[in-house]
Amino acid sequence: MWITDSTGRIRFQDLLGSEGSALPPGTRVDTVRAEPFHDVIQSARASKRTQISSIGLLGSGERGILLVQPLFVGDRFIGFAGGTLTSGSILEFVEQQSPQLRGQLIIIAASDTVSGSTILAAHRRLPLDSASASIRIPGGGSWRLIAVQQVTDQSIRFLLWGVGLATLGTLLIGLLHERRQGLRLADRSAELERLSTELLRANRVKSEFLANVSHELRTPLNAIVGFVELLRDGVYGELNNRQAGPVERIASSANHLRQLVDQILDLAKMAAGRLDVQWETIELKSFIVDLTSEIEALLAERGLTLSISVSASLPRVRTDPMHLRQIVLNLLGNALKFTARGGIAVRARLIDIANESGGEGVNISAPSAPQTGTWVALEVADTGVGIARSDQERIFEEFEQVNAGPRTDSMQRGTGLGLPISRRLARLLGGQLTVVSETGKGSTFTVWLPVTGQPKGSGVFSAERVGRQAGEAIGTEQASGS
Repeated sequence: MWITDSTGRIRFQDLLGSEGSALPPGTRVDTVRAEPFHDVIQSARASKRTQISSIGLLGSGERGILLVQPLFVGDRFIGFAGGTLTSGSILEFVEQQSPQLRGQLIIIAASDTVSGSTILAAHRRLPLDSASASIRIPGGGSWRLIAVQQVTDQSIRFLLWGVGLATLGTLLIGLLHERRQGLRLADRSAELERLSTELLRANRVKSEFLANVSHELRTPLNAIVGFVELLRDGVYGELNNRQAGPVERIASSANHLRQLVDQILDLAKMAAGRLDVQWETIELKSFIVDLTSEIEALLAERGLTLSISVSASLPRVRTDPMHLRQIVLNLLGNALKFTARGGIAVRARLIDIANESGGEGVNISAPSAPQTGTWVALEVADTGVGIARSDQERIFEEFEQVNAGPRTDSMQRGTGLGLPISRRLARLLGGQLTVVSETGKGSTFTVWLPVTGQPKGSGVFSAERVGRQAGEAIGTEQASGS
């Protein structure tokens, strides 16, 4: 007995009896050219009905009968269930039932010899006895079963009828077993489809919940931040020294909480494919200079240096400035957080991967890095603690953190959403975000921006549409954890 998958490859088989041999694992039954396999397999698939072969040479090299049942779930074909009955097993059954029989025996189904010992030519002088019956076979046909034996015992007639009935019973048992297997496969397929539908629904409900909660939290947070700014500006009176410190802490905590809510809201929008892209053409050097000026005070406070290497000859980049700003600020914030001494460098260069030009110092073999095309590689490098190779893809998964701060310091610890959101935004812009790092020697994050940019004539593009363009641009991107 054997069962295949939808491609016709044998996935399960079992030997029910004392003789016979198994087919090689992975055999495709519909490509076996030996009779009776080929015609019966094709006929069963086309008719969607059980088929039984004439007597022929089985795949194991023995003569016998092949029974095939096509398996369908609705109109979808999922495989075959089949079985073979060898000629030798029929004779063995006769001998086990009536070992007192003597002489020569031939069993004929339709016009084919099912099994037999030597031909009766040498014993023509002995009387012959025969029995016959019409048997309806699976597939709608019928056989005329004839058993012929030299008469050595009058009870042979009863035995021959027993052989016919036993053969038919064996075929029926095999057919029932195969049908049970088909029903089990159908039940499992239905269960998998049901679980898949439930998972999709649960994921959709989760995204909607995050979006709704984030939106409801952002409204009161904006009010808190606004009133704190009014307090700091002295609208309600000048603050004394005792009041200024707590107000600053309130402002810092409120801004941090608003940032976390915005991250969760962005994540929910991206999961739902509702984050829009406003395409503009920008000059990268002035964009980076303006952006890094916002963190100069923090750099001076921590005693870190900042170097910028962005050539004015770089081509103008067509991207979404707001999303690119969010990516770079997040990378700069991480560099500040995990760099105790040394400095931060921001570099940009033009790289033609196909011609291997302009890529000096840029690791294009990093996991998930583009493998073809012309790109602007925008790097943020630091001299901080670095990231172990085993963690370099894990950090792009939601809520995953490496070297997190203590739980009592939530602003230092973070949420593990910054890098996953940044990589998704980079892909939304048609590019990619990669990292090269070594523990104790710092990290280099690279934002890959396509030089071709967004086609002319486009205005606002949905996340789903731009995500498809990003997948085409990346090409042979390796699987990541995000």
